[in-house]
Amino acid sequence: MNRAPVSSSAIRSSLVSATALLMPVGVLALLLATPGLVQGIMGPARLIAHGALLVVLLLLLATMRLPHARRLTQIGTAVVVGYLIGFAATEAGIQYIYARPFTPRADIPMIRSLIQLTGGPIGLPADLLVPVVMAVIAALLVAVGALWMWSVRWVSERVPAPTAGLTVLAGIVLLTAVVAGVAPDSGPAAATISRRAVTAWFDDGSLQPRRVAGLDSPPSPGSSPDASPATTTAERVPTPDYTFPGIRDRDIYFFAIEAYGYATVSQPEIFQALAPDRERLQEVLTANDYHVASSYLRSPVAGGFSWLAEATFLTGQWITSQKAFEDLYEADLPSLTSFLYDGGYHTFSVRPGTVHGSWPEGWDLFRFEESLVAHDGDFDYTGPWFSYVAITDQYALWQAHQYLTAAIDPAGVAANRPVAAYYQLVSSHTPFNRIPPMIQEWESLGDGAIYEERWDEVLTFDNSWSGGTELIEGYSAAISYSLRAITKYVDEQLHHRRDPIIIIFGDHQAQRPIREQDAHLSVPIHIASRDADIVDRFRAHGFQHGLVSEEAPPHRDMSDFFPLFTAIATDTPPAGEPTSR
Repeated sequence: MNRAPVSSSAIRSSLVSATALLMPVGVLALLLATPGLVQGIMGPARLIAHGALLVVLLLLLATMRLPHARRLTQIGTAVVVGYLIGFAATEAGIQYIYARPFTPRADIPMIRSLIQLTGGPIGLPADLLVPVVMAVIAALLVAVGALWMWSVRWVSERVPAPTAGLTVLAGIVLLTAVVAGVAPDSGPAAATISRRAVTAWFDDGSLQPRRVAGLDSPPSPGSSPDASPATTTAERVPTPDYTFPGIRDRDIYFFAIEAYGYATVSQPEIFQALAPDRERLQEVLTANDYHVASSYLRSPVAGGFSWLAEATFLTGQWITSQKAFEDLYEADLPSLTSFLYDGGYHTFSVRPGTVHGSWPEGWDLFRFEESLVAHDGDFDYTGPWFSYVAITDQYALWQAHQYLTAAIDPAGVAANRPVAAYYQLVSSHTPFNRIPPMIQEWESLGDGAIYEERWDEVLTFDNSWSGGTELIEGYSAAISYSLRAITKYVDEQLHHRRDPIIIIFGDHQAQRPIREQDAHLSVPIHIASRDADIVDRFRAHGFQHGLVSEEAPPHRDMSDFFPLFTAIATDTPPAGEPTSR
């Protein structure tokens, strides 16, 4: 029996029918799944707003049969549905990548940064493109809303009500379960700014400590991070020899490695790839008589937003949003580096990744006396770009070393003062597609032009900002480069005669799928010193010997490191256990 060929009109009709049936199902599933997932972390206000918009949507649909309001109703419905679709889709995407909710006030301004990331530091054109991009997105969302409205009308006119209702209901339940299954649990609500961490330490430069809040009576495990504990009026006076007897006023080198997360331990492939780098770092530390202990800190963010993790680490506050970050300006709270600065340290920061603007918070929030900032041209770099930014970790370390060597000179700004140097390294930043070679002779780095000459040694991977096929390989190579750069610096350039303390840590986990589906948001932290007693003080608080800690999650919050550090530095033993989530 011969069958008649399927006509193109029949194919088009089938596609239209499938689209019309899937549109209401998919959109409603997305809208239902997303607010349900974020209920625990955003509170009822946002859900009420979504509910109100859905009610408005239903009212608009109900009035579609009124001729005098038809055109206005169609436009309004398209706008409302478009907004809901855009919000829910963005929420789902941000939850997947960053393990946090969508915050329009903080995230929409990031469009400019995204344009600059994809187009380079193009300045004014980026500012002009922002409204254009937003207008295009808005138009697309309205168009999607109009398509959804058409699909609902098409179904209502052609499909029997019972059949359509059951089909849509079954589809919504199924897709809602799928969306809910792939979205991460972001944990408890974000804390507001508090004074839990540390109060001001010095009175008008007198170097007389008052108290360390949150240490004498810290919160119990699982308690709210903004609970204000009771404090003691007892004062601890520094010994005559040291302002900070617990760390003996040693120089401190902080190395913050971009995206150095728990996946470097929990993912077998990544763990094995980095094994030689850990072994080499351990060899260099041992050869230079350093003891080392490691632990983990739970980062407030994942997949990006490094400045929020940095603010959490330095201020002892749980900073999960741009608003919380901006609130720090009004909070008048101390930071880890202001704590050291008030105690006589020369505080210095290295910012090779700060390329889209200057860095006023360096002094305003954190009390860094001096900073090398890429945006301000402080690195004199003329070489090529690698992945996120141009300046490599090795080049940044070399430039900083030259500054510090001059600073600690008898005629330098840090003469007769300990140094706290904070390196915000960025060569391991996504998209993990171009990894620079290691230059054996530091002096050969020059102004960075050597990377053009050695371009054939650059490791390349099939990755981009939107994803890639070699994410694990590129990420492993990027973290390997950062670890090797630090190892080479410690081995060949660090001023060991000053017996410094070395603190190496990650700022946040990498994006998925590099980190696992339900990955913890912890990052490794390593403490090294020639003074075994200093390392033992950290071990007394859960740090374990070596570069790989066997500590099982949950780990202490990153915001707990500041009060822990002050307790150790001031030889003030805290009571209780650190906050964990």
